[in-house]
Amino acid sequence: MITIRKSRAGKQHYYRYSVFKKLEKGTQQVGALLFHVPGPEHLPARSLEYAQILGYGRMQTRCSARLNDGLLKVEFESTDSSKLQIPWRIDQERTYLLTTCSLPSSERPYYLTLEIARGTLSRLKNVLETCRASKIEVSDDVLQEHAESIQHFTIAATTDHASPESSESACKSLDAAVRAFTHLAVIYQDASLKFVKKQAPKRIFLFGCQLRDQVPSADASNTLKQLYNTAMIAPVWKNCEAETGHYQFDHIEQQIQWCRSNAMRVIFGPIANLDTLNVPDWFYLWEQDFTNILSFLQKYTEAIVNRFANHIDLWYCASGINTANALALTEQQQLHILVASIELLRSYDRKSPVLVSFDQPWGDYLRNTTRDLSPIHFAEEIIRANLGVSGIGLELNFSDCDGATFPRDPFEITELLDQWGSLGLPLFITLTVPSSKRNDPHAEIQLPAEEDLLFTVNRRFQRTFTEQIVPTLASHPLVQGLFWNHLTDAADHQFPNGGLFDRSDKPKSTLRSLAEIRSRYLT
Repeated sequence: MITIRKSRAGKQHYYRYSVFKKLEKGTQQVGALLFHVPGPEHLPARSLEYAQILGYGRMQTRCSARLNDGLLKVEFESTDSSKLQIPWRIDQERTYLLTTCSLPSSERPYYLTLEIARGTLSRLKNVLETCRASKIEVSDDVLQEHAESIQHFTIAATTDHASPESSESACKSLDAAVRAFTHLAVIYQDASLKFVKKQAPKRIFLFGCQLRDQVPSADASNTLKQLYNTAMIAPVWKNCEAETGHYQFDHIEQQIQWCRSNAMRVIFGPIANLDTLNVPDWFYLWEQDFTNILSFLQKYTEAIVNRFANHIDLWYCASGINTANALALTEQQQLHILVASIELLRSYDRKSPVLVSFDQPWGDYLRNTTRDLSPIHFAEEIIRANLGVSGIGLELNFSDCDGATFPRDPFEITELLDQWGSLGLPLFITLTVPSSKRNDPHAEIQLPAEEDLLFTVNRRFQRTFTEQIVPTLASHPLVQGLFWNHLTDAADHQFPNGGLFDRSDKPKSTLRSLAEIRSRYLT
């Protein structure tokens, strides 16, 4: 755990950190789950890259997974009962991140198909119970699919688990449960929307996209001003300060002017963004000197606030600090940067709301890292310090590549929003969904080879996945803003092919879906 203590030394306001390791190196208790696995038609080889262990409160645990002669072994730092979560291919079009029930460590292998079916059916039962308790009327189709799933699972569980019949029945149970979830998601979204409209009939919802360095073309402007009420101006540090201490903000002035001329609110940031697309080249000279790193970042932030404090509606202080990889920063240093940035913003502007956001909010990166803080615990430390944070951002960069978040279903997303909503602050979402499997020359990260992809990536996927999850996000009572993470594939960006406009700056069909969602859920 990392705690923040404020101290004073003359006029300097600094932070001291105490780090307490739960387990010293070499003393970790290791648990293991073993599974008989099916063929690659349901568990592709790269599924192991996303295999993760969920402990109490669905918290990620460091783990390693390996497959040998049809036996999957997952080792993790705990001896408690835990859940395995892993990508599971239902068919060629559908791959879901599915979870077993809580299982005790055992040297006797479980049967993965059966346990995935058990976990999915159990989760469906819990959602149906929530609907019943909330007086949400469920359709006959959902109830029939639930009954079908139970019937097939009963056969799978009472037949020799090693037999083809058991595996086939478990797969049929899974398919029925997934169909039930698909139908149930729409019912749940509509019920959530009715609740929100009843509780907050004049709700203000910020709906927009990130512009980065672009000023949209005339054609794009006509599309965007009809769809969005907000724009996120994300300054690129390397372009704003190509030489140390020499700032260039003219292009940002043009972006703000574009926003105002199109009647859009302005969210400025993220400012503290330490990924490789943003950090200036000269900054790496100081990579091992944290004092100078912090000093340069504060001077840059100060220059921005002095220039734009009277022209913005909300400060987006920092993004992805919990996973920043351009510099080899410790958790203490990451937290220090975030705290110092918030304090600096607040010292110049006490009125405008301040937002901080966190990458991979499920904590996917914890499965193969030595970090101690989960994303939500990172956020808790900031909130407890009472620094004046107004909202929490969750970065949902869905894709099948390094640094991205594997796609989740709407109910996984609802559970995430409920969990982060317990922090007591409004939530703001940034979203990316890929639209092509091709190499993206403007992207920092690329997708794996086509034959290694765990799910189909094309424009249809971007559109249909957006249609599934954006209503869930927009109808959640704790969410107050939703922003597409990059506008166009024609400009530099982090994740491949995730823009709303293609490399020729032509609109993708996802824009029509977003317009329909806005009409139904946000008006």
